[in-house]
Amino acid sequence: MGIQAPEQATPVVTGPSPVRGLSYWLKVAAGSVLFTGYSPVAPATVTSLFVLLPAWLLRPWPVWHALVIVVVFFVGVPLATELERWWGPDPGRVTIDEFVGTLVTFFALPALTFPALVFGFLVWRFFDIVKLPFIDRSQRLPGGWGIMVDDFLAGVMANLVMQVVLRFGPRVLPAAGCLLRG
Repeated sequence: MGIQAPEQATPVVTGPSPVRGLSYWLKVAAGSVLFTGYSPVAPATVTSLFVLLPAWLLRPWPVWHALVIVVVFFVGVPLATELERWWGPDPGRVTIDEFVGTLVTFFALPALTFPALVFGFLVWRFFDIVKLPFIDRSQRLPGGWGIMVDDFLAGVMANLVMQVVLRFGPRVLPAAGCLLRG
């Protein structure tokens, strides 16, 4: 009768155990958007805040902005699928979907002042968190598609709100004009 060691918890790996070489770390860095997905508090929000800088920098070049969205989306689908196999369903560390959703939110806006950036961030987080029914259903798509599509759609909804507010808001609600003036 000796003292028994407590049972060790084994990590949930639903696919083959990843080899931790350079390829592994590149996938983890990309999937977690330079490890922002590892934030102990609100990783999706932290990643979205991080992506405000690329969104701001891409604003003068809508073609490049669109190209980045498309490339990251289609790289993100198989990447999220693989990371989901390693870490389980829709792992919180995978935030490449927030990267896409944030960029979609700020795509082709008529103006992007600091107040508009803050407002857009809040609108984007609202749609990403609340999940309208059609956005919520998209999470049921298989693998990385379910991870990526829901945030893309939340970004589209946030972009539509931003387009309406920035284009028509000042005429209807003069206070909305502050979003256009820095």
